[in-house]
Amino acid sequence: MKNLIKVSLLREQLSNRTSGIEPLRGGVYCWWFKREAAQTLLAKLPLTQEELAKIQAQEIEGESYLALYFGISKDMLARAKWHTLQKHSPSAVKHGTLSTLRQTISALLGEDMSQSEGTVNEFIDGNCYWEWEYDESYKLRETVELSSTIKCYPLNIQENKTITKEVRKELSKLRKQHKK
Repeated sequence: MKNLIKVSLLREQLSNRTSGIEPLRGGVYCWWFKREAAQTLLAKLPLTQEELAKIQAQEIEGESYLALYFGISKDMLARAKWHTLQKHSPSAVKHGTLSTLRQTISALLGEDMSQSEGTVNEFIDGNCYWEWEYDESYKLRETVELSSTIKCYPLNIQENKTITKEVRKELSKLRKQHKK
């Protein structure tokens, strides 16, 4: 992918409307987590050694990061805002419109979703990079989905063929427990 930005900087730019992310352009994106932070989250999941070995690693500014979440969007700017700036309102939590990534991070950190906005923001600001590439044809999505036998994105739940049913089940259970 081509564009990479630290989430704390992305949040600042999105808040000031200076992100440079083009609205209404589709593409693919990936969330990279600092290895230590990723291990904290992954410790709560029954991942197999095979799954753990399939998680992509990359060095970013001298530190090791793991790719834990992958997505597609018809509007990359809107998606960046949704995952980065969304408020954890009781309504968003109750109706399931809170970003799936934010729900999952909140649950894996053991926090009630309606009270975890600050914790999730602090966690992603201190530990994450967001990478994206415009691709309205979604050819990149197909490439990633077809490579699911060699890559693993353990924080994705819906239609995730890169993790076992047991991991998806545990993620769902944790999210339900913390949906307060």
